[in-house]
Amino acid sequence: MWKGILLVKEIITKIVKGIIIGVASLTAGAGTFAIVLGIYDRCMEIIANPFKNFKDNLKYIWPILVGIAFGAACCAGAVAFLLENYNAFTRCAFLGIIIGGIPTLFKVANKQGFKKSYLISTAVALVITIIVTGIADSTKEGATVEYLGMIELIVYGAIYAWGAVMPGMTTIHILIYMGVLKPILEGFTALNFAIIIPFGIGYIVLALTTAGMITYLFKRFYGITYYAIIGFSITSLVMFIPEFANVGQVILGMIIVVVATAIMFGITKIDEKIDETKEKEAVKV
Repeated sequence: MWKGILLVKEIITKIVKGIIIGVASLTAGAGTFAIVLGIYDRCMEIIANPFKNFKDNLKYIWPILVGIAFGAACCAGAVAFLLENYNAFTRCAFLGIIIGGIPTLFKVANKQGFKKSYLISTAVALVITIIVTGIADSTKEGATVEYLGMIELIVYGAIYAWGAVMPGMTTIHILIYMGVLKPILEGFTALNFAIIIPFGIGYIVLALTTAGMITYLFKRFYGITYYAIIGFSITSLVMFIPEFANVGQVILGMIIVVVATAIMFGITKIDEKIDETKEKEAVKV
């Protein structure tokens, strides 16, 4: 019975993580959130080699995919509405989620030990992210495009995937500048497969090729790669710092950050307990 309860907890936790990633993919990219949720490297391995240990891979990833699909499809309209009408508070929620997962991020990064030289990759990542964010913030929103062709949608999907897969990177500003983000989000909300399918093709192709590269870096340069990702992730916090109109909004924003941080921290702790229980069960067997 205990194993059954543990399995249900694990599935629910993964679905919640998937929902967070799905919603995050509609804003600044899913990579950072996958890192702090502790599923990034495993998911990259599965995406890079989906048919290797297929049964175990499917068992691990299906709840995450369900959550991502639900979060992206069902929340596209809500996220667009919140960002447009409650931008500062929505940013606070994402800020808290990242902060709550930072302890786990460092724990995973130090799994194979720590060297001071790893901090060089962190510094390089910080500089790169600051430059990219500065360029993105300097862009201005263009006129909304009324028609999206199939080839164009494939390209947009690939552009979007780069920002989603690479932690700390954001390409959503590019889509905003090109005037295509709004019709793409509307297409997903309305389940318009003429938009979803070609966009998904571009997304998947780029994700597959990038996942292979990242998996290779993890295997050959684990510490360096992870500390570079830490640099990308920490710098991404800057992108979520909101602007407030008054002191009341500042207080409410801080409350939202604290609550989101606590929720995220709780999710990571549940996940750690599940892993610890699995390890104990494996030792008994």
